[in-house]
This record gives sequence, structure tokens and C-alpha cells, in this order.
Amino acid sequence: MNSAASPLHWSIPCGTWFSTRVRVSVFFPLLIVVLWFQFHGKLPNWFLVANAFGAILFLSVLAHEFGHVVGSRLTGGSGDEILVWPLGGLATVQPLPTFRSRFLTTAAGPFVNLAICLITLGPVWQATPELRRAAFNPFEFPAVALDLESAWLPDLLLLVFTANWIILLVNLIPVYPLDGGRMVQTALATRWHGEAGAEIYLRIGQIAGFLMLLGGLMADSAWAVCIGAFVLLLNVQESVQARTAENYDESFMGYDFSQGYTSLERSVDTSVEHKRPPGFFQRWREKRRHARERRRREQLQQAEQQLDVLLQKVSDHGIQSLTDAERHDLEQASARLRHKDQLDG
Repeated sequence: MNSAASPLHWSIPCGTWFSTRVRVSVFFPLLIVVLWFQFHGKLPNWFLVANAFGAILFLSVLAHEFGHVVGSRLTGGSGDEILVWPLGGLATVQPLPTFRSRFLTTAAGPFVNLAICLITLGPVWQATPELRRAAFNPFEFPAVALDLESAWLPDLLLLVFTANWIILLVNLIPVYPLDGGRMVQTALATRWHGEAGAEIYLRIGQIAGFLMLLGGLMADSAWAVCIGAFVLLLNVQESVQARTAENYDESFMGYDFSQGYTSLERSVDTSVEHKRPPGFFQRWREKRRHARERRRREQLQQAEQQLDVLLQKVSDHGIQSLTDAERHDLEQASARLRHKDQLDG
């Protein structure tokens, strides 16, 4: 991710965790400010609850994105960067060009939130009926006290459940660019190719975005209105660009499925070239493409070097001389090189 290319990706580096670079958007504090206004006067300890819930959202989104990275790596792909944004997270992952790798890479994110919900389900069931109902209702926030002078842990765990439950439900909505939409996109690509699959996929997204926007207005839910407007805007934009044969960068507000992975394949008439200077987003996408290609070459070079070392050890001492970690590294390096051969072929 080129953080300097677009204001949407201005971010602060937070180090490398588990071989994955983590960055936080400079706009993330705006989420805390929104929570302050949302909870002010509605909860007894609104300031503490707002800050605690913001921190929980940050950690939950980060865990969600690490789920995508781990899912990609376990299925033979790779993942090297995460950006935590106010509206969610962006994971730079490169799954293998197979249905299994793409689908499981996408599903791994919501699975992490589901696991956290199951772990924290006990305190939710033990809470009062009002708190329990609010925890399961994405349009209602549980009125927790979070009093540090009393039993605050159950309230904190209830907030953890609420945050991950919301993230899970939102990401399972089968529309672009959410995880549910990515899984639908992957499934449609196995049956419909090109414009047919893209049209169905984007039409679903537009209808769902409109319904979420309408439902949020009727339920007086600012969060639902924002998500519905966000989904509707991106799907309409993608649909317009598909009609005008503009290549939209898949990693702009979602995963960085590089190497041309997309079920939104367009039939572009290459006989007619539009002679016009590249725009801002075209230049930004070109920089992103070069950066991805450079990272890909570096990863392949490292994989080749690692493979040579491990194969030499096998040649000298036999396959039994490899540790479990080295065998895993051998499989990963071999998978990356096979992926390269498939693309070159």
C-alpha cells in the first residue's frame, strides 16, 4: 500500500507483526470522536465506554484482517500488509488462483469474529434481558455501565461481543466490497464469467445498499445509513466504470487480490484507444501496480533462496532432517514458485 498516493491511505506505521506490516489510518481517531458524540448523554460513563469501544473495534478489525492474511498463507498464498481504517480494514493478500484459496482467504476474516463471539457468549447470556437483546441487535447499543469500581469485566466482554457481532454481520452481507460479497463474487466466477457475472454481482450490491440505506433511515440508525450509502456508492461507481471499460483497482477499498484476480472481467474493445492524459486515480493505480510487482519480485526471490537452502539440506541429510517449521516453509516456497509458473504460462 502506497500511503502517500491517496489521502484515503495516509497512515502511520505500527511495525511488523507476524511478518505483516501494520499501518493505522490518520483518520482513525475520527471514529473515536464519532463515538463521543454518539454516546454523550446516553450512557452514565459515556466517555469511558466510547474510548473502550473504540479500542475494542480497533483490535477486532485488526484480528479480522489477520484472519485474511493467515487464510491466504494457509492456502498457499501470501499476505504482507494491513491498514486499519475508520470504516474497517484493508488487507493486502495474494491468494492462489483457485476457488479454495480465494474463498477461504475471504471467509477467514469473519471466522475470526465468529470465534471471538463464541468465546464471549457466556457473559452475554448472563446479562440482563435488556443488555442481551441490545447485544444481538445491530441497531441498538447495550447500555453498559462499565463502572471500574464494581464488576466491570462482564460489561467489557459484552462490548467485545457487540463489536465482533456487528463486524461479523456487516461483513457477511453479500455485496461488494464486503466479505460476503467477495465470497459471492468468487462463487459467481465459477459459473459466470465476464460481464454476466459482474452485472449480477453489482446489481445485488446496489439493491442491498439501497435497502440498508432505507432501513437505516427508518430505524434512525446513523451506522446503517453510513454503511448503506457506502455500499451503494461503491457499487454504482463500479457499475459505471464497468460500462465505460475503466479498470477499477480491486485493492482501493478491499483486498489487494493482485495478479489480475477478479470476477469482474470486462470485454474491452482494444481497437479504439482513448487518447487522454491519465487522471489522478489512474496515476495512483499505476503506482500501486508497480509497487505490487516489486513486492512480488522480492517475495519470489526470497522464496527461491529459501527453497535452495532447504533443498540442499534435504540433499545432504534427507527429508527427515527438516523441522516442522522448515517443512512448512518448503511448502510455502514451492507454492509461490508454482503460482509464478502458472502466471508465466
